Amino acid sequence: MKAAIRALILEKDKARGMVPSPRYGKTDTVYGAYLTELNPRGNKDLQLALASSADPRFREFLDRLMSLRYKRMALATIAKGCGIDLAEFNKWWNQASTQQAIAIAQSKSLDITRDMAEDARTVDAVCERCDGLAFIPAQSGLPLETPGYRPMTGPEGEVLWIRSCPVCQNGKVRKPGDPHARDRVLEIGGLLKREKSGINIIQNFGGASHSSAVQDLDDAMPLDVPFEVME
Repeated sequence: MKAAIRALILEKDKARGMVPSPRYGKTDTVYGAYLTELNPRGNKDLQLALASSADPRFREFLDRLMSLRYKRMALATIAKGCGIDLAEFNKWWNQASTQQAIAIAQSKSLDITRDMAEDARTVDAVCERCDGLAFIPAQSGLPLETPGYRPMTGPEGEVLWIRSCPVCQNGKVRKPGDPHARDRVLEIGGLLKREKSGINIIQNFGGASHSSAVQDLDDAMPLDVPFEVME
């Protein structure tokens, strides 16, 4: 008798073994916790995906969610009543949310590209040497032909000597755009193709001496690195 009752309230699920039937879905704590986290009654993105699903079971799940008849029913009970087990719901939501994420990325790609193109441009920036003043303090007694060399009155009436900033013009300097943004914009525009590079490292030196092994490694992995002479 007990076996017969147990057979009535349990069903075989390949993904999880013996789980409660739709009638007793509220006791399926794992499925219930998953659906509670998704919050189908408050998650608008999930509801949109359910409404547009090609699988009628998921559209039925949404209809029941919105029905007063199922208001007090456990989420797992509703889902199992529509014939949707945990593995199916998880797989479906993974695919649906991925498509939504792609749609969001596509809709924002124009704005991102515009921002990237703006970051790539060279712009005028305040000179850091003179803080945009176009002059810097100078010592007295400099040659009079020093560019912009002249006296000025200080805040307490004292005489201060200044000269033109040697870095900027009128307090502004040209600041190159972000190099990574430049590369990406040129790649998107088809004006720059990034070449794939690889390094082959020989691990088996065949018992060669250290010096010959290093020479072999240098031959196998030439490095063409520009250098800068420091003065």
